[in-house]
Amino acid sequence: MFKPLVSVIIPCYNDHLYINEALMSIKRQDYENLEVIIVDDGSNFKTKKVLRELKEDKVKILTQDNAGPASARNQGISAANGDYIVTLDADDYFEPEFIKKAISILMDFPHIGLVTSYAYIFSEKGVEFKVTPSGGKSGDFLIKNSALASCMFRKECWESVSGYDENLTKGYEDWDFNISITKSGWQVEVIKEFLFNYRLKTNSRNQIADELHKYKLLEYIYLKHRDVFLDNCERMIVHLVSEMEYLEKKQLLVKKTFTFKLGKFLLAPFKRIKQLWKFENIT
Repeated sequence: MFKPLVSVIIPCYNDHLYINEALMSIKRQDYENLEVIIVDDGSNFKTKKVLRELKEDKVKILTQDNAGPASARNQGISAANGDYIVTLDADDYFEPEFIKKAISILMDFPHIGLVTSYAYIFSEKGVEFKVTPSGGKSGDFLIKNSALASCMFRKECWESVSGYDENLTKGYEDWDFNISITKSGWQVEVIKEFLFNYRLKTNSRNQIADELHKYKLLEYIYLKHRDVFLDNCERMIVHLVSEMEYLEKKQLLVKKTFTFKLGKFLLAPFKRIKQLWKFENIT
């Protein structure tokens, strides 16, 4: 059976502790015709030392100044020889069956452009929770990213949308990429098995994005893809109303708790003092 070349792209930024585990997960794949391209995105000395010591024959290492994962992925994919691309962050890993199952889907269903899977989110304590993306068409990616950043896709998908958006240096570049390819007519398929493992770190990019840059990033994505958001405005309104209802119910539940009532009771005298102080300053 014909087995096309699959290019595995691994952006690496200061991941000297984990890069070998990521590589081992590729080495253990059930699929054999692979090339691996690691893109050193301006890493520290420890990481560069680990990368220099790699002895794998099929591993190519590219270097660049720190420019973020979108740029690193684009550089790696530009150098790739395969028509099928797998993206993997250097601190995560796949289960051995992922590539074989993903490429089988892409070869059998030409309308599918990207394949992902269910994932375990883990930390030093073990599995924290599970993620079960739904995939789908462009409308399925408006509310949330319905695929994982680590996935397999056709290189022509990447070419058709001019790659990852390198303006998104703080996160969400994978969500933007998924919206772009589904807008172009491709569909996203999800393997309903836990074939990917995402490492949860206190300084992960997605956490930083959520805490510091979330709304600016969302605004950028909404404006960039305003056409598809406007085409699905009814769906967006239903979602927003649902979110408001959820938050209101959550607020009511908090107000009914003993802790909230006790806090309100303890703060009451201080609020009274503040009111009196304001009154005295006015008079």
